[in-house]
Amino acid sequence: MSIPQDEQRFLQDLENLIGEPIPEVPAIDNGTFGYTLKNDRINGISLFSCHLTSIPEKINVLTFLEKLLLRGNRIKLFPESACFIVALKTLDLSENSLMKIPRTILSCSTLTELNLESNYISEIPKEIEFLQSLEILDLSQNKLTSLPDIIGNLKNLKSLDLNENLIESLPDSIGSLSSLELLYLINNKLKKIPETIGQLKSLKRLNLRNNQLTELPKSISNLSCLTSLFLKNNEIALLPSSIGELTNLCYLGLSSNSLVELPESIGNLKKLENLSISTNNLIDLPSSFSLLTSLIRLELSSNKIKNIPDISKLNCLRILKLQKNNLKYLHESIGSLHHLEVLKADRNEIENLPESVGNLSMLKELDLYDNKLTDLPSSFGGLIALEVLDLSKNQIQKLPDQIGLLKALIELDLSSNKLTELTPEIGSLHLIKNLIIGFNKLKTIPETIGTLKNLETLDLGKNHLIDIPHSIGSLESLRHLYLYYNELPQIPEAIGNLESLSYLYLGNNKLQYLPESIGNMKSLEYLFLRTNLLTELPETIGNLPALKYLNIERNKFGKIPEFLKKLAQRNVKLFL
Repeated sequence: MSIPQDEQRFLQDLENLIGEPIPEVPAIDNGTFGYTLKNDRINGISLFSCHLTSIPEKINVLTFLEKLLLRGNRIKLFPESACFIVALKTLDLSENSLMKIPRTILSCSTLTELNLESNYISEIPKEIEFLQSLEILDLSQNKLTSLPDIIGNLKNLKSLDLNENLIESLPDSIGSLSSLELLYLINNKLKKIPETIGQLKSLKRLNLRNNQLTELPKSISNLSCLTSLFLKNNEIALLPSSIGELTNLCYLGLSSNSLVELPESIGNLKKLENLSISTNNLIDLPSSFSLLTSLIRLELSSNKIKNIPDISKLNCLRILKLQKNNLKYLHESIGSLHHLEVLKADRNEIENLPESVGNLSMLKELDLYDNKLTDLPSSFGGLIALEVLDLSKNQIQKLPDQIGLLKALIELDLSSNKLTELTPEIGSLHLIKNLIIGFNKLKTIPETIGTLKNLETLDLGKNHLIDIPHSIGSLESLRHLYLYYNELPQIPEAIGNLESLSYLYLGNNKLQYLPESIGNMKSLEYLFLRTNLLTELPETIGNLPALKYLNIERNKFGKIPEFLKKLAQRNVKLFL
């Protein structure tokens, strides 16, 4: 090794502190353990989570050190000699035990990146201004309550992360950070932003989530480079009309505020791709909304919106969330959203769907849970890409035959409706894995159910079923079968063919006997037979190799079968 002896001795001192050798590595990052060399001189050290409490004082011998990464240790003090590391550019002391920013660091004029995240620092010393080369400063997750005016002198700063502190206000000098591109202030106690924020002409991302802001300064309109503005979880009641001047904005997050209306000028945000305004007090949307033609994602859930305006021009929209509003219908223009993939309109008061909904040929997920639908349009079969459909908790009495055209469907929830029959076309859903039809008024199930070879969960609980088709034995992938609270007097012999079944719930029926074939279900773990009319059990139940749970409470047994003792010896949980 041709490393200078004084650098070798420093490495040995570090190894003694850690208790193990430090290897040479080709490159380092925050998760690396080792050091790097350049021209036989140490130029990088990374000791992630090594339980270090201090650094050897002779660190000043590392005159070529550019990167020092000490994340996740227990360092409280930093050696005074560190100020002589003249090449140091990156210093990471995050997740340590620092009570204050070490003064010696503030003399490292070559520093471009300083990470002090997750310490116990309560103030920034005025000497911070000496770090004139600093481009990235991370002080997130500390105990800061304010920033010094001098912070504005860091003219080369590009990224400032102050997330999760206790900051109540920002100095006017924040506007002097002329190179700043990223400013993060999540989870602080800010009530106001100074007008000088508008001077940050290079700012691209501004994150003010989880504060106590009630308004935005009008000068925010001057942030001509801003692409992302995060304002979730504040107390903003009104947006300045000048917000429409942020013409480069791509993301605007306004969820969980107190907004009652949006300015018409919002329609000027022609580059906006992602708009989230969930959990506010909006009653309607401005007509200019239709001009947001670049929108890809729109979230409007948990408001008081009664009508959605014409959105036919939002051609790029892929995700639309409208749940928990006061919608009684969906606008016919929704059928023009040809790229829409996700539509969530659950927990509204929608009574019917427009025929145009069938034009959404790229829709993959449709959630209409808890509405007032009584039927589905015949055009529904046009949703050929649909994979997840939730129609639970409506008032649907019958499904159209066109439901069978939804060949891509994987999950279908029809629970808590008023279905009295199922169309045989349900058997055409060959990819379906989860079929939930509990809490309806079904008396029978079509034989075609047996063609669903990929079905894993079938829930028919809380219906009026009086029989189950023999074809159910063909469901070779079925793992969960729920038939509780029906009127079944028996189950078919073919049930024994369900070799993949793990859970069988037959409680609260009128079963008088079980077929011997039930003993063939080699994967069955849970068998629930509570509250039936059984007077005996087939002994083949004793041969179920995977059984863990058996409930036969509230039946008509005169005597508990002897073979159950063997199950008890196998630690099967028995409820007799």
